[in-house]
Amino acid sequence: MAEANREQALETLIELCRHLAALGLKPGLSDARPAVSLRSDLTQQKIWVEVDVSRGSFVWRRDEYEDHPADDPAGAAAQLAEYLKRRDTRPGGRP
Repeated sequence: MAEANREQALETLIELCRHLAALGLKPGLSDARPAVSLRSDLTQQKIWVEVDVSRGSFVWRRDEYEDHPADDPAGAAAQLAEYLKRRDTRPGGRP
């Protein structure tokens, strides 16, 4: 059962990567975790996006538990792009 969840999470993350790339972002996929790493440029801190299969959502910033439904990867990509934009315009570029 855990292997099926892992495969489902990977497929969902791959779809998210496609939408992030279409927005001009450069995601990195880690199949070991599984998760997507994302940052607006090399000087910024990475964020990690994972799939919470039990909740059916993409999750990042666990301290504030930002998430988006996993069945909407295009919407999640747009929300992540907006999050990075907001985060990186703050003084110091840190959350």
